[in-house]
Amino acid sequence: MAFTNSGFPEIRAIFLAQFHPDQGPIVRMSVPEDAVDVGENAYTDTGATNRSSELRDTGAMGGIVSSSNNFAHEPEVVELIKRTTARGGPSLVDSSKIDFNSIQTLIIPKLTLFERLITVNTGRFKVMCYPVAIEGNYARNMFIFNMCFAFDISADTKCYGPVVKRVGSLLKELEVTGRLLSDVAGTRALLTMMRQLVNKLNDHGEYQIELDLKGLSQPMASTGISIKLFPYYENPATIEAFHVPVKLVDFDVARRKSAQTVYQQHASNDIMWDLVLDKVAEGIDNVNHVRRIARQAQIPEPTVVLALQHLDYYGCIALVDIFQFSNVYEAQARVKDVMRNGWLQRECHAYVTRDRQAGTVSLERLIQLYATVRQRRTVAEWIVDNCIDVERFDVRRFIVFGVLHGMLRRVHCFPVLCASVESAKKEPSRRGSNSGSGSGDEEPLKLEPRVVAMLDGTHHLDEICVAENKDAAVMRGLLDSYGGIEYVHL
Repeated sequence: MAFTNSGFPEIRAIFLAQFHPDQGPIVRMSVPEDAVDVGENAYTDTGATNRSSELRDTGAMGGIVSSSNNFAHEPEVVELIKRTTARGGPSLVDSSKIDFNSIQTLIIPKLTLFERLITVNTGRFKVMCYPVAIEGNYARNMFIFNMCFAFDISADTKCYGPVVKRVGSLLKELEVTGRLLSDVAGTRALLTMMRQLVNKLNDHGEYQIELDLKGLSQPMASTGISIKLFPYYENPATIEAFHVPVKLVDFDVARRKSAQTVYQQHASNDIMWDLVLDKVAEGIDNVNHVRRIARQAQIPEPTVVLALQHLDYYGCIALVDIFQFSNVYEAQARVKDVMRNGWLQRECHAYVTRDRQAGTVSLERLIQLYATVRQRRTVAEWIVDNCIDVERFDVRRFIVFGVLHGMLRRVHCFPVLCASVESAKKEPSRRGSNSGSGSGDEEPLKLEPRVVAMLDGTHHLDEICVAENKDAAVMRGLLDSYGGIEYVHL
């Protein structure tokens, strides 16, 4: 996969597709000029007429501009795969070019896909586009166009989604106000813009240009366009009360770096983060879970969750489970990565032996220990089996590092209350109803209704313990005393 100097995928080509009133879908211009193979256009005059009738029958003539409102319930991003060959025979298309005929029905789509972000895979390329239709005084009473961006098939193009959508929206506005696309006089300005888009976005990740609109019915002789690429971040994960945030960066350094970015100068010691972030960051010690952090900071738990989601969104923290010696883990296939990756080996050794005596454990020993983690053996049993000196070896760091890098997986314990026992618990005891009898019998243990409701197999022991503010050993003793509990490990 090719990347630009700014770290974003490289644009291979840009082409402008239009619906011609006589020829159907065509490629009006492209950068580079020979980037698109149009071949024989599949649309004849009859095909173009049928295509226009299809749009008119589906209501395109009556409300295409407001299609985003009419279809607000539909997804905005549509991913399609189209790898077709020439009809009735082997492919005659140059593989180094974009085969327009195989994707033209998706570049000029039906009504439901207008003003939607579309991704089409064809051959060696991934094409992103944002089709637009404008009603007005045009042939067939409608002008349909689509500015398409082409990338390598393996490129991660999520960061280009807002750019493609913005370019389509800007061209729509310029066409409505000044006929930039439909007027032949705008061809030069369009071609200049497309060339600048490819060069500037590939080289610098941003684009700014003044379009010369002389000769067009624009209120101004020129207009400016500014576009900038930004990294794409996945939505933050759902954070529960039992999750433990683990620092991935030095918060002190991050705080000063963010201040320097804002003020463009060396930050002084009195520059601080948001007050909530400061209080939450103080409670993150890689051991405390979310609810404990909220209680220590005296901040409502939902507010703490929002702060942690913010940190997680920017990669400042990762989420793991509460570490206890009664936990069960199992090794994953990625354990072999630590055997092959020298950087991962050094990071593992530095993290596990931090704050410990130098040379307490060798790198070979660490790799061997990861392979010995097996299901149905608690951490305490694993320590005894491998004769590990907990005073010289940080077991918690060892486990956390393995979980963060996918080498270990936590096996959760789900307590399930048997249905027969649950119904028996609800029945009144005959022995208790007889006066004077059974006075020496012990009263059966009662659990809170909210705890019983969580014994349905969908809540693991960590979640129940945090909800009841009890240790795992204490909670398991209460469940065992209650009786009728089966434990499922997943």
